[in-house]
Amino acid sequence: MTQPSPAKDNTPRTDKDKTSPRLMSGQLTVLSILVAVVPLLCVATLGYVFYDAAYREKTHALLAEKAMNSVQSLDSFLEEKIANLRQETGSATISELSDPGHLRVRLHSLQNAYQGVFLGLDLVDTSGTIIAGTGDENLLPAPAQESWFAQAISRPQFVSNLALCDTYCFLAVRITTEQSAWLLRAHLDPDLIQEKIRLFHPGGTGGAFFLDRQGAHSAASGTEPDSPETALLLAQQFFPEGRPVVLTAKDAKGQTNLYGCAPLRSTGNILAIHQPKAQLLRPLLKARLVALVIILAGCGGIIITALALAKRTEQRLFKAELELQHMQKHVMDAGKLAAIGELAAGVAHEINNPLAIMMENAGWIQDLLKSDDPYSEENTEEIFSSLQTITTQGHRCREITHKLLSFARKADTTTNVVHINSLLEDIAGFARQKAKYRGVEIRLALDPKAGEVEISPAEIQQIILNLVNNAIDAIEKDNGLVLLRSIREDGFVRIDVEDNGQGIPENILPSIFEPFFTTKAAGKGTGLGLSICRDLLSKMGGSISVKSTAGQGCIFHIRLPASAPK
Repeated sequence: MTQPSPAKDNTPRTDKDKTSPRLMSGQLTVLSILVAVVPLLCVATLGYVFYDAAYREKTHALLAEKAMNSVQSLDSFLEEKIANLRQETGSATISELSDPGHLRVRLHSLQNAYQGVFLGLDLVDTSGTIIAGTGDENLLPAPAQESWFAQAISRPQFVSNLALCDTYCFLAVRITTEQSAWLLRAHLDPDLIQEKIRLFHPGGTGGAFFLDRQGAHSAASGTEPDSPETALLLAQQFFPEGRPVVLTAKDAKGQTNLYGCAPLRSTGNILAIHQPKAQLLRPLLKARLVALVIILAGCGGIIITALALAKRTEQRLFKAELELQHMQKHVMDAGKLAAIGELAAGVAHEINNPLAIMMENAGWIQDLLKSDDPYSEENTEEIFSSLQTITTQGHRCREITHKLLSFARKADTTTNVVHINSLLEDIAGFARQKAKYRGVEIRLALDPKAGEVEISPAEIQQIILNLVNNAIDAIEKDNGLVLLRSIREDGFVRIDVEDNGQGIPENILPSIFEPFFTTKAAGKGTGLGLSICRDLLSKMGGSISVKSTAGQGCIFHIRLPASAPK
């Protein structure tokens, strides 16, 4: 027999490679949840980041806008009052303004026109001396002793430091003549300025106040910075092109506040509107909480839906697997019957020989009984000998029919301990008649140490018989040989079915274990034999592989887990 050279090894899947319906359902569940939840979390994260940034930016913009609108409103008010004061200087001479009575008349006129704004008027010369007044000027320090006087006398108009508006507040307009310069000063009601500052209050626990560049601040709304460091930080702010700025700082209590600062054009003071950061961002926190609840609810819905679908999928997979097993069982039974049909001619011939001997001996007994002395000692011995021959041949027929019935019986998946060598001997004896008619010899090469395996006897019979029939069909020449070999390996029993037939071409070798693949002519094979063999062996914890070279034959290797020695 020509030994085939090694070809591609088609080792099938084992139980480790297969996936149970429950495991597959679990994997699909995890994959479904990940596919649905990961994009949701990514979108939620991006939304959180961008919405957070947009909300903070919008909060800063609103605070800056409020500060800017507030200083513009106050600038307009002060410019309007300066215009009123300048109108007074244009309608009266220095001598008239030097008359206290005339100043009181003009003050009454302004108070009637703008109730609650102007408190007093006075005229100051270049030396800082009050020339005339309405009577309230004595309550104030002499102008020459004040730092503001040098600035006021050098400017067309001047507004006092609003950071000190809780003490006093006034406007001054310079009057220039050929001989000298004068200041007409109007005292404003501090309570009115305080009230305007209160209008800038943002609400809640926030507040507003004025600062000068030295960090001095008003206490108008009762919300002035109680931290000197914060006041100095705000006073040192730079306002590019007069635009407002927003910054974060902590007060003396450690509370983080947002400060919107804008410069007052008419005085150079800084208006600071502040509010606790947590209070400003409270809607953002609520939005985060709502978004988190929605995301958690969405994830919960996804998980519940995935689990429900996985349960249904698992049930369907179990049902499909049971149907597949049932179908495989029917196909295996059909394959077994087909194999029995192929062996029927050999079996009939094997039974025909003992039947012929039995009939011959029965005829001989009839002849002896018709003789003249049927009960003679010689005839009696002949009759007993013929009966013994008939009994022997009857036992032989019964053994043949029992084997046939054993192979034809429907597959029983019950596992039992099977002695491999005995199994191979039975299969070889049963297949020899078909092999004989095909001019093929079946040989056995059994390892005495092959031992036993715990499997389904009916299924392993079907597997090996299917391989033997395929081997016989593959031999299309004289002196064909099929060799059944058993070998003990580490923890396994290996069964080889080897033939010297035409072999399997290398290009189709990877496909022979696929369902419905066959190399036989149409009507002579379903292509399910090797596929079913692979699946049955996988369930047993075994495997099947093949080595073949076209034109030289092939070898199928079956590996089964050996039973532990008792």
